[in-house]
Amino acid sequence: GLPFAIVVDHTLWWKSPTADPVVTLTLAAMVVALSHYYGIKLKGAKEYGRSYFQPVGFIFPLKIIEEFSNTLTLGLRLYGNIYAGEILLSLLAGLATSSFIGVLAAAPLTIVWQGFSVFIGSIQAFIFTLLSMVYISHKVSHDH
Repeated sequence: GLPFAIVVDHTLWWKSPTADPVVTLTLAAMVVALSHYYGIKLKGAKEYGRSYFQPVGFIFPLKIIEEFSNTLTLGLRLYGNIYAGEILLSLLAGLATSSFIGVLAAAPLTIVWQGFSVFIGSIQAFIFTLLSMVYISHKVSHDH
């Protein structure tokens, strides 16, 4: 997330890229594609494909659902948290434009929320990276 957005004449010129679901879902799809690539590269196509049918064959539909849900949750988790922070900032900006008392009330809240938003953004980046490593390691590990 970014600590500010640039709006000129009611037109949004710049905002946090991760406040857009297309960006976050694309990042998540890239992680999943990379995990498949490394899984095939390290295990081989035959062994990697066989892992979708083990321990029993009827588990294959569940593995496919898992792939879609991993992609969806990885992208939407990041999007939701960053977008919610931007919505709160826009509400505080609306409060600041209402009156002088609104400016006095919104200014300290906006400063506090900016700091908290940077903290939340760093936590979300850490979680996204950690889950990406887990998904990739799940594809490349050899179960014994």
